[in-house]
Amino acid sequence: MELLHGIDLERISRFERLAGKPCFLRGVYTPEEQARIRESACPARKAAGLFSAKEAVSKAFGRGLYGMLPREIEILHDSHGRPLVRLHGQAAAAYGAYTLSLSLSYKDDHVVSSCIAYLA
Repeated sequence: MELLHGIDLERISRFERLAGKPCFLRGVYTPEEQARIRESACPARKAAGLFSAKEAVSKAFGRGLYGMLPREIEILHDSHGRPLVRLHGQAAAAYGAYTLSLSLSYKDDHVVSSCIAYLA
């Protein structure tokens, strides 16, 4: 069994400007994620959380967002609000066999994300 871990911390206020930039949103988030950011009561918080989760997933694989596109890592939520990961493109080809467990936590102006990846 292979067990990997990635963690990321982001400052939500950093995304105040970024969440309003269409070119940033298109480059980083899937169309569904972009819609959730736009519809959110706090777009910066939603954008920061999704970005932090993508970083944690990519760090679990030991590469950060180098060599894969951020929008190849899609963050979804189940009916109870639990974050889930769906990989696309090259990320899916390289890491689709892994089972991923993701957790996000917010405090004041920060969001922290942790991802456990394991291969049985």
